[in-house]
Amino acid sequence: MFVIITVIIGILFTATLIKKPTTFSQEEQIAPHYVAYSQETLMKAKQNGNTVLFFAATTWCTTCSELDKELRQRSNALPDNVTVLQIDYDNDRQTKTAYNVTTQHTMIRLDSRGNEVKRWIGGGFDTLVQQIN
Repeated sequence: MFVIITVIIGILFTATLIKKPTTFSQEEQIAPHYVAYSQETLMKAKQNGNTVLFFAATTWCTTCSELDKELRQRSNALPDNVTVLQIDYDNDRQTKTAYNVTTQHTMIRLDSRGNEVKRWIGGGFDTLVQQIN
């Protein structure tokens, strides 16, 4: 009897240690794997161990709008461990400065510590997929 109780307690304790993925709210999530940037959404993506991509987008940039549309339609095809964070290029000066973003449609891949791994400008959904693999 003691052994059974000990095993049950051990299982329950282990279950509390298993890290559950942090989910994004409806307000934050634009589409699967595609989220509006904030410090909180960046933190959630990093906590989940996700590959994070910054997408510096504007509404007036044609190629940004095309990628935004593709992400809304196809982001569910991205690997589960990828989160694309859409940064408002026109209004988020703090993030642009922190990551030295000087033009719209800049894409930045970050490591788990938030350091830049790769940067490119332009391209559609297929380019994005090639760059994360």
